[in-house]
Amino acid sequence: MKIYHTNDIHSEFEKCASLATYFQMHKTADDLYIDAGDFCDLKDISIVGTNGLAGSKLLNGLSCDAFCVGNNEADLGYEALKKIGYNSNLLSCNLKKIDESDIEHLTSSLLITKNNIRFLIIGISPYFKKDMTPNGYNLFLELDGLKTMDPFDCIKKEIEKNENNYDFCILLSHSGFVIDEVIAKQLPKVGLIIGGHSHTLLKEPVFIEDTMIIQCGEYANYIGCLDFEIVDKKISSFNYSLIANDFEKDKDFLKLIEDCRKDALNELSKPLIYNCNLDYDPFKECTLMNYVCDCLYEESDCDFAMAFHGIMNYSLQGNISLMDLIECSPSKLNPTRVVIKGKQVREAIKLSMDYDYIHQSGKGPGFRGTVLGTLSVSHNVEINEKEILIDGKVLNDSYDYVVMMDDYLQRGTCYPSLATPDEDAKFFKGFIRDCVGKNLKDKKYFEQINKKRKKRNV
Repeated sequence: MKIYHTNDIHSEFEKCASLATYFQMHKTADDLYIDAGDFCDLKDISIVGTNGLAGSKLLNGLSCDAFCVGNNEADLGYEALKKIGYNSNLLSCNLKKIDESDIEHLTSSLLITKNNIRFLIIGISPYFKKDMTPNGYNLFLELDGLKTMDPFDCIKKEIEKNENNYDFCILLSHSGFVIDEVIAKQLPKVGLIIGGHSHTLLKEPVFIEDTMIIQCGEYANYIGCLDFEIVDKKISSFNYSLIANDFEKDKDFLKLIEDCRKDALNELSKPLIYNCNLDYDPFKECTLMNYVCDCLYEESDCDFAMAFHGIMNYSLQGNISLMDLIECSPSKLNPTRVVIKGKQVREAIKLSMDYDYIHQSGKGPGFRGTVLGTLSVSHNVEINEKEILIDGKVLNDSYDYVVMMDDYLQRGTCYPSLATPDEDAKFFKGFIRDCVGKNLKDKKYFEQINKKRKKRNV
């Protein structure tokens, strides 16, 4: 029999239309198709506008037998996961509510019989960072009332609970290849690990003793196909291939994508504000980024706020809807409060004046834009030819400032002097676009956006 698998598709749904064509041609009733997480991504309006339900509809359209909760599905929050789980075989044995109780309709494991083989399929969501640091994702998950638990104990419980009910155990792991290797070493009863999260393209399976690990890259560029036989709960023989996903797009699946987007657009197209006029320039001071910084400044007690221009994509003009905000700011970045030295701020602002540096792509975790861009600041900051002033006082290099920004800057991505450990930061629920959207009707935020904060060409 065959197992087809994907991982980290990240809402590249047009490519899934090619998957649909391939499965119609090759997948039989005795085969499995399973996905190892991050099928959904909030960069796509159909995911945002349906609170993730479009993802489950599309997976059902691919006849997906099971998929696990990646960090991007978890980003949708508790209520969304309940609804997605109700409509599909969504798995995670270690994702819980913040009080460690179960999430309704989220399944820890699944028993499926194919070709007279009883499969135990277990799902896990990210818990460790790459260096095995625990609780690596809970700082953000807890904002939505969720948390992940140590997966080792959770996997053991599922195996013990189903000890006499299966012939072969498959782990759908959205943990990354490094973590999967550790799991294979410590939990030999797992016969096959189908991985995700690290976007690793494994041309050949990796074996840790008798446990096989496979992962097929990202964005549905490839379909993994494992053709194998099982003897005594172990893989006895196999053939593995990566199939380039360059097939013709299935018209029925394209229609399903279109229907999902129509449903989302109906919800997202309602205007939040009329006659908006916020101009944007990725490399120079502009009213949109002044507005973003002022929204952040008012979000929490702080000395000032700053934002990098790459978090937005273009001007907001005319009647603005939630869809406009998503397209303008697709990045999954949270308002974040940090305490940093004045010297760190000075170094970042200096770097934001480097023409070549700010024209780089800015690629980093959570970022969905196209360019890094310069930095902007809240209205109580002035940057002139000689100095940086906070509320009229010269920036003190040795002073600790409370600063509102986002977690891209907090991680030090591209602006390394701003790096602050997660445990020393305070993260706020929602993304930067949510902070922007909720204030669009408040006139006070438009009173100071034309005030020049940079008295020099940056």
